[in-house]
Amino acid sequence: MTVGKLDINTRNNDIGLYFGKSRRVVVDTNFGEMASWIKAGTAGNVIWKNTITGETNLWNLEAGETFPCCCDIILSTATIDGTPETTTSTGMMWASTPSTVATNE
Repeated sequence: MTVGKLDINTRNNDIGLYFGKSRRVVVDTNFGEMASWIKAGTAGNVIWKNTITGETNLWNLEAGETFPCCCDIILSTATIDGTPETTTSTGMMWASTPSTVATNE
């Protein structure tokens, strides 16, 4: 029995979630693309922003926790609903989930 190759025209939701690209987070530096996952190296707050929608959000993560999101930058500080917040998690990673699958044929 052989395993079929992935079809590059297949949408992501047909095969489930996967990472297409991942990098270390450099706080206050745009990723250059939209991340769909953030992983915390240490426990703490993460201020994440989607610059397309202009939304800035806060999430608290445990060490090693990964959470789904849609952002392109992690901010060091921001005021959210009138409350000053600070990113305290360190050693973070971001990952994107592409809409199609690339294959080597």
